[in-house]
Amino acid sequence: MGLSVEPAGAHCAPPATPIPAPAEASSRLPDSQAVAGSKDIAWVWLGSPTRRYPHGALGSPVHAGSVHVLTRSPGGHTGVVTLSLPVHRVFEDRVPRLVDLDGDGRDEIVLVEADALRGASLVVLGLEQRGGQRVIVERARGPHAGSTFRWLNPVGFADFDGDGALDVASVTTPHIGGVLTLHHMKPPALVPFARALDVSNHRMGALEQQLAVIVHQPGLRPTIIVPDMSRQALHALRWEAPGQWHELADLKPLPGTIERLTPRPGGACAWLVDGRVLQVTLLP
Repeated sequence: MGLSVEPAGAHCAPPATPIPAPAEASSRLPDSQAVAGSKDIAWVWLGSPTRRYPHGALGSPVHAGSVHVLTRSPGGHTGVVTLSLPVHRVFEDRVPRLVDLDGDGRDEIVLVEADALRGASLVVLGLEQRGGQRVIVERARGPHAGSTFRWLNPVGFADFDGDGALDVASVTTPHIGGVLTLHHMKPPALVPFARALDVSNHRMGALEQQLAVIVHQPGLRPTIIVPDMSRQALHALRWEAPGQWHELADLKPLPGTIERLTPRPGGACAWLVDGRVLQVTLLP
């Protein structure tokens, strides 16, 4: 059990070209992505650029003051719904994540929201019908990172503990002592239940937020492949009974500094700062 690393060859293709965003998203936050959904949310994007929280974790002090949803109804009707944040908060994020966390057939939106005094937290939003209109509401929220300019970066979603429900994985303070954290969704909270140290899924000032992957293998709980704090070696971590992290092997060193980690069957593609691409495989 462990990781193998070799030159990627043709196994790792460049990232796919994004689907063109709808006209309604044309004024979205610069350098952010509009994301298409397949359920009640047709599209979601970030808007209302603001400098009121001047943290440059993502390369710019400009963040989003609002999130916008192009809704989809069974009759084919669409409309845009907006949630604007108060002046002491922003979405310190560039990529809204759509996932049905509670299994009700509707998507939730997972974003990084930052508070001027308490730092970043994960927030789960969703659509509800109120007073004959659809509105965006907060479904759950995780703990704040602790203070101003403390940030976190999501990893993804999977049933890490085998209870049949999706959990949320993220890395708190990936630049100054990263902590990999798993959360149960128990509205109105995202409740942490597992932490691991010495991980980082982001480089300070980089726009790229995809720097960890979740690998699924038949009959086993999901494994998270994530760099260490130097971003020059990889962890392979699995949450196993009776409730503890299992490091599947020693840290796997890389021949350079990693810039991007994307999923592939059985492992990941690792894109290094110097342009090299590696194929990472989780061994049985």
